[in-house]
Amino acid sequence: MSRSLRIDSSLARRLISVVLLLLPFFAFPQWSARAEDKVPETSPTMTEFVRDNPFCVDFTDGCSVCTVTDGKIICSAPRIQCQVKALTCTRQ
Repeated sequence: MSRSLRIDSSLARRLISVVLLLLPFFAFPQWSARAEDKVPETSPTMTEFVRDNPFCVDFTDGCSVCTVTDGKIICSAPRIQCQVKALTCTRQ
């Protein structure tokens, strides 16, 4: 008593084409990131940022919030699916 589902051959070809066209976006999501969402390759590390900004107490990269306490950098856990940006001071 099982029924088989029949799909028109032209509809099947279209479906396969759509799946194959969309596959890279799901398999490689980093490819679909916009250029402005990417951190510049010459961006400083956290240690360099703290050294260059001695009066900055809190800073962020868009994912984590970091605090400088007794010369040590303490950061929160990164948010899920965030886009890392250049480090910016949020409190001096």
